[in-house]
Amino acid sequence: MKLVLIFLVVAVAGQVKPNFSGRWTLDNSNVSGANAAAPVVFVIAQDENTLTLKAGDQVVLMVTLDGSETTRKVAGPAGPQDLRLRAYWEGSHLVVATSTATGSTTQTVSQSADGNELTVETVARTPQSEQRERQLFKKS
Repeated sequence: MKLVLIFLVVAVAGQVKPNFSGRWTLDNSNVSGANAAAPVVFVIAQDENTLTLKAGDQVVLMVTLDGSETTRKVAGPAGPQDLRLRAYWEGSHLVVATSTATGSTTQTVSQSADGNELTVETVARTPQSEQRERQLFKKS
């Protein structure tokens, strides 16, 4: 009986989702050239159901965390197009997937054990190419 209880406690503990709330600054220490000049700072507010990302006073992204898809109009190369957006958990990683008629982006967000670093791994795909990027943000 104790073994089953220990297993259940470990299984439930392993499903805890991180809270990314806070002020985050891009670590530019390994970036050179034009991209290193401008600091990137944003604020995340998160509750059980929603994550909101702000840059300054502007809401840049607001997603529900239940995996449901939302659609909104955005500017595209040939005029307005639909942006489909979905955020869901893969273990302790948050995955934000977006797609339009011209491409798709998947961002996987993870938090360090001490909660002071966010890693954002991005894969952007178009019919012509695939680009990968990894960014490290520090709590500030």
